[in-house]
Amino acid sequence: MSNDLVKDLGLRTLGTRLKRVADKMSYSARDMYKQLGIDIEPNWYLVLTLVKGNNIISTVDIARSLGFTHQSVNTMTNRMIKRGYLISSKDPNDLRKTVFNLTQKSEDILPEIEKIWNYGEEVIAELLHNQKEILKHLDIMEDELNKLSFGDRILTKL
Repeated sequence: MSNDLVKDLGLRTLGTRLKRVADKMSYSARDMYKQLGIDIEPNWYLVLTLVKGNNIISTVDIARSLGFTHQSVNTMTNRMIKRGYLISSKDPNDLRKTVFNLTQKSEDILPEIEKIWNYGEEVIAELLHNQKEILKHLDIMEDELNKLSFGDRILTKL
């Protein structure tokens, strides 16, 4: 056995390994942004990309597009508003909905951030030695888990 129990346990700890890799990438990206003097969180690029591509997009639309909970999108967008990246308003067609637009700050910084994201994609490809099969496997897992949850699958075996 090695000094890495998570690795040693193989498939049993796949979720933990995926989270560990995601955390390493996220913490490192956060530090990189800080070094560059950019006041942004690593996962905000998803919301910025969606809002940039839509004139009016709601919390529900963002949550659905990203597969995130409504609450996590609310938390993220509220932080983005506080830091000056988003403007919220009421949907003119449905006043119950909050919709978002980019601020001038977002518009100004997007070209630089998009360049960083492009390099980030290049780095990920390098880390994977240009082997993209992992994406196919993740697609399969997500599709299957959408049909029946991980916990329910275990329960059927019990």
